[in-house]
Amino acid sequence: MVLLKISYKLRAHHVTEYDKLFASVTLPLIQEHGFRFWGIWRTLVGNAQEYLEIWEFDSLADYDERWRRLMADARLHEVFKTTGPMVEDETITLFEPAFPGGQLISKPQT
Repeated sequence: MVLLKISYKLRAHHVTEYDKLFASVTLPLIQEHGFRFWGIWRTLVGNAQEYLEIWEFDSLADYDERWRRLMADARLHEVFKTTGPMVEDETITLFEPAFPGGQLISKPQT
């Protein structure tokens, strides 16, 4: 398993518009492409308007294949024309499990 963490900040006056676009356009695209998207969070205490997204992939190869397909979707590029200028300090990080076998400690196995 590989986790993708995307973190970024928005200017305060963009939060409402960004949230609406993410919910109405970006999230449906993510779902249509069949991603295991854990969710998106916004800072409660700390850096104002900081967002965090978590995505799950089977492997680095799975990430590479799926991410390339999503990034090739013209509809996503249309969204980026609007949301791109709203986003700053974007960081994209891939994580691998620290424990042997990739077991999650707090998430029940299904």
